[in-house]
Amino acid sequence: MARTLRLAVLVVALLVVGSVTAGTAAAAAGDATTAVYDVDDVESDIPDATLTDGGVYWQGQQLGLGNVSGDLATTTNRTDVETLHLRAYDSDDNELGRLVREIDLVKGNETLQTTDLNGTYLLLPADQRDVAITFQDGRVNGTVPTESAPAFEVLVQTLTVEWAPSPPSAVGSDRELQVRSNRLRYNVNVSSPDLNYTQLESAFMDDRFLRNQNGPFDTRRPFTRGAESYEVYADDDTVVLRGFADGSLRPDLGGLPRLPEAVMVEVTDTGVRDTASLSTGAVETGPFNVTQLRLPERVDPGQSVTMSATIANEWPGADTQTVTFDFAGRQQTVRTQLAGGAATEITATFTAPEEPGDKPYAVGAGGESATGTLTVVAPEPETGSESVSGDDGSTSDSGGGTGLIGPIGVGGIMSTFSLLTVLLFRRR
Repeated sequence: MARTLRLAVLVVALLVVGSVTAGTAAAAAGDATTAVYDVDDVESDIPDATLTDGGVYWQGQQLGLGNVSGDLATTTNRTDVETLHLRAYDSDDNELGRLVREIDLVKGNETLQTTDLNGTYLLLPADQRDVAITFQDGRVNGTVPTESAPAFEVLVQTLTVEWAPSPPSAVGSDRELQVRSNRLRYNVNVSSPDLNYTQLESAFMDDRFLRNQNGPFDTRRPFTRGAESYEVYADDDTVVLRGFADGSLRPDLGGLPRLPEAVMVEVTDTGVRDTASLSTGAVETGPFNVTQLRLPERVDPGQSVTMSATIANEWPGADTQTVTFDFAGRQQTVRTQLAGGAATEITATFTAPEEPGDKPYAVGAGGESATGTLTVVAPEPETGSESVSGDDGSTSDSGGGTGLIGPIGVGGIMSTFSLLTVLLFRRR
């Protein structure tokens, strides 16, 4: 009985150890999740930036001020400040301007909404005009006389987003979104009524190359947060990318059934937005692509060579393009019209050159083309079956006859021999 009890205890212990090990492994796997980005939640207590004297900020941002009441008590011994005044400030004349906003202080951290702000400002205790409060990294740093206070500035961000002009060699999926702003570094929320989250993520963030050139700045909202899921944006069909003062987002749209008609770009912390639309006509049409080509691999000299190419218009608008066939230095062109998203097959026929060898070919319509080589096969050499050669390679009929000594010649000799035999027997 005791032995059975010990065995049962051992089994239970092993099960417990196994469960702990499995749980530890699962936790380790969860801890290994790649750093992702937090959703831009207006109710979040994390400010877009922290206030520092002399800093430049952007209209729409939420600025962190820290625990103003507590920091004022610590740095200035003032515990009676209940309200702050936000006033405009003329940095050129070092003069206070109009009262812009009153801020009632509460216990804990304070934030300043910059909505409708545009200019330079100071924060002062409501009961004073000659003393300004200074800030460093979102914390009260003390007070200074108003005339020597470094004001902070709030600017209005500009944003322009448009499809880049199409170079002659570009194809439908090889597009760039040009982004211009008066702000150097920021993040943007990108969406489209034609694309879901999976398509957006695939187009802009599918591989390391795309992530390196389009991925968001981790020092701008939304901030990096360990194991939180980036896919919270999936509910809104939005992907977060980086913004530029003058640059381009470079998506890979080759996997989409067609180009999106509109792409909306919104700055994550200021809310400034713009839309790049194909309906402007700037990129409605473009070069056609060769999606398939059929032709023989080997032909004889002088043989007909038929090339059948499938041409596709991957753009939303109808257009007419020239399809060019090249083979062995010769060229044929065909003008063809295709509706947006349509495809057709076009055929051209050439005559193979007499010279054997690999001959180059190419088919294109300005976009993706097809190239390669086709082999013209050398003719088989003639054999010497109509003559019998001697040991030295010369023919046995040196007199210029036909050289035929086959069954007809042997039959003649035998007939002559039979006639002579009959004549001899008669004479006897």
